[in-house]
Amino acid sequence: MAVASIAKNSQKQEGVGQSLRRALSDEPAVGPLITLLVILGVSWLFIPNFASMRTVTGIINAATVTGVVTIGITMLMIAGEFDLSVGAMLAAGSYLFAFNTINGASPVFAVVLALVIPGLLGTINGLMRVWTGIPSFVVTLGTRYIFRAAVWILAGGALIQTQAELPIYSIFNGRLDILNNLFARANFRTSLLWLLALVVLFEIVLMETRFGNGVFATGGNAGAANAQGVNIKLIRVLAFTLVGVLAGFGGMLDFSLFNSVRVATGDGIELSAIAAAVIGGARLQGGSGSIWGALVGVLLVSTLRTGAVLLGLPADNFEAVVGVCIIGAVVLNKWLRQQR
Repeated sequence: MAVASIAKNSQKQEGVGQSLRRALSDEPAVGPLITLLVILGVSWLFIPNFASMRTVTGIINAATVTGVVTIGITMLMIAGEFDLSVGAMLAAGSYLFAFNTINGASPVFAVVLALVIPGLLGTINGLMRVWTGIPSFVVTLGTRYIFRAAVWILAGGALIQTQAELPIYSIFNGRLDILNNLFARANFRTSLLWLLALVVLFEIVLMETRFGNGVFATGGNAGAANAQGVNIKLIRVLAFTLVGVLAGFGGMLDFSLFNSVRVATGDGIELSAIAAAVIGGARLQGGSGSIWGALVGVLLVSTLRTGAVLLGLPADNFEAVVGVCIIGAVVLNKWLRQQR
C-alpha cells in the first residue's frame, strides 16, 4: 500500500510538471508573466518606496510608448525581420503632430499626417528589403541614420515645446481620473487605454486573420509559405509599414505627455522594443511570438528600470540587467520549444 501510494504521488507530481511545461511551451506569455510577478514581488518587499501607487502607475506610464512600438516590432520579428529605424520614425511622427497642433491645424489632419508619413517610411524599409534582398538589419541600420537626418532637416535641429493644453493631448495622454480617483496618489493616463486597445486588436489580427497566419508562415519558413501561395513580399512590406504607423502613434503619445520633442526623441527605443519582444517570447529567427507576451516583456523592462532608479543604480547597470534578461529569455524559450 505504501509503495503504491508513493508511486501514485510520484505520477501525480510528474503529471503536474508535464502540465506546467506544456502550458509554458504552448503559450509564450506564461513564462515572462511568471517572471514579472516574481520580480514585482521581490521589488515590493525589498526596494524602498516601490510599494506605492505612484510607482506602479509610473511603471505603466513609462511602458506605454515603448509598448505601442513593441507591438509593431513583435509582428515584424515574427515575420523574421528587424527594424532599427523605428526611433527615427517615432521622432518624425512626434514632430509632425507637434508642428500641426501648435500652429492651429486641424487635429484630425495632424493625426493623419503623423501616422501616414512614418507609415510611408516603414514602407520604404519594406520595399528596400524585398527588392534588394539585403537583410532587414542592414537596411534599417542605414535608414535609421537617413530618417534621423530627415527629422533634423524637418525640425531645423530645434526643440519644439508648448504650454498649451489642447483637448487632443488629453485624448492621447491625459489623466485618467476615473481610475485616479479610486487610488491615492495614482497617475493613470489615457495612453494606457490606447495601449490595451492596440494589444487586443493586434492579438486578434495576429491569431485570427489570414494576414496573421501569413506573418507566422513567413517567419517560420518563407520558402514553404511561398510554395503554399503566401505572398511573403507583401507580408513583409505590410509588416514594415505597420511598424512605421505604430511608431508615429507612439510619437503622438510621447508629445501629448511631455509637450516637447527633440531630434533625439526615440533614440534607443528600438533596442528596448526588441528586448521586450524577445523577453515576451518572440524568436529572433521568426515564426513565433505573442502580442500579450510582448506587453508582459515591456512591463518587465519598465519594472526593472524603475527598480534600478529607486535603488540609485547607474544607468550602465540597468542596461546590464536588461542584457541578462534577454539572454535568459532566449535560453528559456529555446528550452520550452524543445519540450514540445
